Amino acid sequence: MGIQLHLYIAPFKGVSMLKPYLISTLSGVSYPFQRLEEFAENGESLEVVIPNIEHAKLRQTQGIAAASMVVGASICQRYADFLPFQEMHPELSLGEGMTALVPAGAKLSAWTGLENLLLKNETINPTWSFKDRGSLACTIMAIEQKERAMATISTGNMGQSVAAYGARAGLKVMVFLPEFAPKEKILAMAIHGATVVRVHGADYGDMKDMVIELASKHGVRVASGNNPIRVEGYKTEAFELFEQLDGEVPDYIAVPTSACGHIRGIFKGFRELHQAGLIDRLPKMIVVQAATNSPIASAIKSGSRTMIPFRNFTTIAEALSSGRPPGGEEIIAKAYKYGWLAEDAAEEEILEAQNQLACAGFFVEPASATTLAALRKLYSSRTIDAKARVVAVLTGSGLKDIGVASRHKLDIVDTDMNGIEQYISAEKL
Repeated sequence: MGIQLHLYIAPFKGVSMLKPYLISTLSGVSYPFQRLEEFAENGESLEVVIPNIEHAKLRQTQGIAAASMVVGASICQRYADFLPFQEMHPELSLGEGMTALVPAGAKLSAWTGLENLLLKNETINPTWSFKDRGSLACTIMAIEQKERAMATISTGNMGQSVAAYGARAGLKVMVFLPEFAPKEKILAMAIHGATVVRVHGADYGDMKDMVIELASKHGVRVASGNNPIRVEGYKTEAFELFEQLDGEVPDYIAVPTSACGHIRGIFKGFRELHQAGLIDRLPKMIVVQAATNSPIASAIKSGSRTMIPFRNFTTIAEALSSGRPPGGEEIIAKAYKYGWLAEDAAEEEILEAQNQLACAGFFVEPASATTLAALRKLYSSRTIDAKARVVAVLTGSGLKDIGVASRHKLDIVDTDMNGIEQYISAEKL
């Protein structure tokens, strides 16, 4: 598995081979690490290249992890050799990372058909989603570049995360979001002091394109979900999985996919572990999307090598709202190169999966539940073997979108004092 996604060409004049730099993921054009724009001129995603990554080592983590409870040691310190920053800035950490990897349990294994299903529970990060890993990295970048502000485009999770980490670092934060973003997420952003700009009457993709264009014009760095620095934070999830599985590599990792940064970040982490000689194979990623908005999954499933744009859609999985994500072509290219899988989930399938997870003890938002629904379908079609070791990433807490709970059948009753005994005796407590 020594093949990489692309051959790195020599950096253009002014980019040092001894320092981290950026490279476009399909055409291989190099850019300075400090580049303000997060995409290449042709729209391709950018990726951080760290020279001499083949010599990187994972640091002994036991002492650092224990110390983090007292002095705030961060995931960036534990994986410093694999990260592009000059310093790791532990003072910016909110305690993100080292999230639980737990067996799904008999009930969920039976429902999906997968005997070795594991759940990577990213909902226990400080702002209840995986976004915190990327927000820490973006905050470090802002501090090192002596920037005073951070901006992002979000449907909720990333906005809250950037607002929290920006507040920690003393940065001004501005979040642009669509009008359909859940009220709980909007309030959670604003409480940290962020300026929240709710844009009405616009397609999410159109809004995103305009914000990125205007930010570049005015010299403002916008960290969207596919930002190369954000990806550097997401790849720490791969390092944790490596440690939690005692150096073994899972067969598949299923990831809810919207802006593409999360799935490519996890895979980049495993690629770099391979480059460093710490693993001898790569996992196969599974691109999971909602059926009503599946620009990447639809392309892969149909055999197309071109993303299929979605517009004016609605989905209960509001966190998966990128209908034509910049960088989607790269994910499709990776899928064909590395044998990745893709699957979608219909609205009712998402709700059923959310209920199954909740009944097993995991309350996740609908976007997270798409993974379980997709895995069940992949097993039913015999695409995945029952004995394969599969990791499903639970990306965000159900508290992010509490209103969805009303879509489920809930056993809530009202009584007065005289009725209490009726329920106690009925349950034989």
